[in-house]
This record gives sequence, C-alpha cells and structure tokens, in this order.
Amino acid sequence: MADRSIPVAQPSIISLAKLRTKDSGELALLDKASSNTGLFYLDLRGDAEGERVLAHLPDIYAVVEKYFSQPKEAKAKDTRFDIKASQDLGYKRGYGSESFEISRDEITSAGASISHLPQLFQDVWNKITEISAGCDGACLMLLNSLSTAYVVHHRADQPSDTGLKLVLHPSLAKSSDAPDTTHTDSGTLTLLFYKDWSIHALLPDTNLWAFTPPLEGCALVNIANSLQRLSGGRLHSPKHGVTQPFDGAKNRYYLSYFLRPETVLIEKWDAAK
Repeated sequence: MADRSIPVAQPSIISLAKLRTKDSGELALLDKASSNTGLFYLDLRGDAEGERVLAHLPDIYAVVEKYFSQPKEAKAKDTRFDIKASQDLGYKRGYGSESFEISRDEITSAGASISHLPQLFQDVWNKITEISAGCDGACLMLLNSLSTAYVVHHRADQPSDTGLKLVLHPSLAKSSDAPDTTHTDSGTLTLLFYKDWSIHALLPDTNLWAFTPPLEGCALVNIANSLQRLSGGRLHSPKHGVTQPFDGAKNRYYLSYFLRPETVLIEKWDAAK
C-alpha cells in the first residue's frame, strides 16, 4: 500500500494474554496507545477466551454473508420498534450500509430472546454467545488494565446498551463515490473484526489520515467518547471512518463489539446537559 502512495497506519499491538499476567511492559504500551492515538490492535492469540473468539469467526462471517444476501423485504421484518432512538438493535439500513445488532443484556438473559432472532442466527447461537462473552471479557480486561476506576461503570449485571453488531458495508465501483463516514464512537471501547482495507483513521501525532490494515489474530480497538470523558480527556477517542483505498465494488463484512457504560451513568450525563 505504501508503494502505491496509500498512507498506512501502524498501531501498537497489545497482547491480551500478557495483559492477563499484568505484564508491566504491556500495560505501559496499552496506556501509551490509548492516550496517544486511541487506536491499537488487540492480539487474541495465546489467550483461551481470545482463541475461542477467533475459532468462531469464520462460521459467523459465513452466516452474516447469508443473512445480508436475503431480499430486503425479508430483512426489513427484523426491524425492531421496541427500542430507544439511540439504539441500533435488530436490523437497520443506514447510509451505504446495513447492520444487525444483538444486545449483550439479551444474550446473557439465558437466551430469552433467541426465538425472536432470525433462524440463521439461532442456528449458531452458542457461537454468538461465546463471541459476545469473549469480546466483553477482553473489553473489561482492557478497562481494568487502564484503571479500575473505569470498570465500576461497566458492571455486567447492570443494564447497558453494550452489544454485538454484524455489518455489511460494501465498497463501490469508484472510490471517489465513497460517502464521508467520519465519526467518533459514542461508547466506551469498540472491538472490530474485518478482512478488507477499509478503516481510515486520523492520526493525531501527524494530523494525517491513514488506513489501518486487517491483522490476523487481532481485533482493532479504539477508545470511544465515554471513556475519553471518564478519563478526563487523558484517553483519546479518534476520528475514523469506513472508506476504500481503491476502485472496486465488493461486499465487505464486519463484526463489531461495542462496550457501552451502564444505563444509569448515561442517564446521569443526559440529565446534566
């Protein structure tokens, strides 16, 4: 990519296995990456829970591809009308993308909502629950490694909008037609799995935009707005978006895990506005 004048980011690689052992060098690297670019790779290899997530990814990608290949009328039936305007649960069609999000709270409630899910997802429910649990555990490990003060706002037994989102975001025939999707994430931490060069981030040290390539065995993690706020601005929520470096139409699939604060904290913040 660099040879083709495509700017390439080189985020730090943080080992989940080393964080579990409280490795001092890894903790320092995590703190530096979180406060500088706010963007890093989390290497799941060598960690039991991380390896379980990686093992399930191929099957989940296959199911996601089947789901989004359905006629739009079939997917529209999965739209949820029992959610808040701020939530993305169920099927949603966005600007140039489609998504289906499953709430962590619903996943952990003994699968109470499984009968309301599309059959394709019911068929791999155990793998979905294990990916969700593994991602949630990884996020909480990251929070604990940064500061135990952050974890108190992310108790697993308290309601939150944390969820696993499955996404279709196709590239276009002409890269110049790709929409501007620049944003920062509103939650605490985002774990992203993807296969194509498509994630574009603003690097604060150079003030330049660069692509973050997919990295085998890793999730791309970014600090989000709530954690930036909880840290008093010390940790950085980076601007980023989904785009494409070259021309070429192609279906691209993503698995995102959004850790979000407890509902009570969000309500407190909203009331203070």
